[in-house]
Amino acid sequence: MALFSRRKKSADDVVADHIETEDSAVDAPEVADAPSEPAEVTPTIGISVQAFRGVGAQAGPEVELPDADAAPAASAPTTAPAPAAPAAPAAEPERKLPLAPAMPPEQTETVAGMKDNVLLRESLKEVEQGATNEQLLGVLRQALQGHMYIRVNGDARAQISEGKPLAVAVVRDGDRQFMLAFSSAAAVRDSVQLEKDPTATSAVAQPVTSVLQQVVSGDFAGLIVDNASAPHRVVFPTELLQKALEQADVDMTVKSLIAAPREQDTAAKVGEALATKRMWVAVNEGNPGGQVGIAEAQTPDGKRFLQLFSHPLEVLALGRGDRPLPFEPLQLAKILSSHIDMAGVIIDPAGPSIVVERDALTSVLILAVDIDD
Repeated sequence: MALFSRRKKSADDVVADHIETEDSAVDAPEVADAPSEPAEVTPTIGISVQAFRGVGAQAGPEVELPDADAAPAASAPTTAPAPAAPAAPAAEPERKLPLAPAMPPEQTETVAGMKDNVLLRESLKEVEQGATNEQLLGVLRQALQGHMYIRVNGDARAQISEGKPLAVAVVRDGDRQFMLAFSSAAAVRDSVQLEKDPTATSAVAQPVTSVLQQVVSGDFAGLIVDNASAPHRVVFPTELLQKALEQADVDMTVKSLIAAPREQDTAAKVGEALATKRMWVAVNEGNPGGQVGIAEAQTPDGKRFLQLFSHPLEVLALGRGDRPLPFEPLQLAKILSSHIDMAGVIIDPAGPSIVVERDALTSVLILAVDIDD
């Protein structure tokens, strides 16, 4: 858990203390009303919960992979192993937020010693006034990894050490209150500077799922991300966040591995995770003969990769009209064992993404052997 303290100082000295790590800190402290609130911020819900309702079916029909000689269900990577963007130009009006590169971004610190959630920060830069539901869902997609900062009124270290609930900063809009979260320490600093007479403020870095769970379990109407960065800010209703959490891996294991700097064994770790974690596939019904199939990609040399997704929002981000369907490890094992020409899987083609080849999927393939035995 990362902390920094803010005392009444000049505008150039908002972030005072360097980051500290406390392994014993509570991951999901209770939420208390803040004694002060940022001024001149009136949240406006710009996203319809209906845009996300029903995304990710809980059950579905048995689906088949398209034939190897049939047209692939999705655009193939231009080079192996990185996936390419869908065929439609990125500037197309109905396009979602621009697709991220296959490789994770370089980690940066807009305030020294405090790491940004770069994917979230960069996706927020694409949001303008009048952003579409699809664009805002694209921001939520990138928010589902890493950490966020939350503002705490007073000394967060002292509150944690004394076992007190954190006095989390909120924004009120009539009878509604919204929790604040931030993509970077600089965004926290900008929020503090909105106040005419700011009180002592701390920032705490917490896993994204912990932050969202606090909003869902607390008396909040929603979550405002980077409230001082208009128009590059978003407001997510609590119902939307609850739906996203219901369909997410609480540990965000696969998504976190893909979004983190790549190590030599990253693909192997992802392969091991796929043996225990539910994923999603993109189901389409536009194949010849009306066959319902799972989207795959092909490399220029003809290798076939099954497309897997860490969350239903990853399917929506491609803008192809595919339907997300939950996919258990055993289903993946059966597909791979029955299609020996399948070279492996590609996860989250919208980016960051990773190709996991067959030799790194031993833990998954063993599941099919156990069933046969």
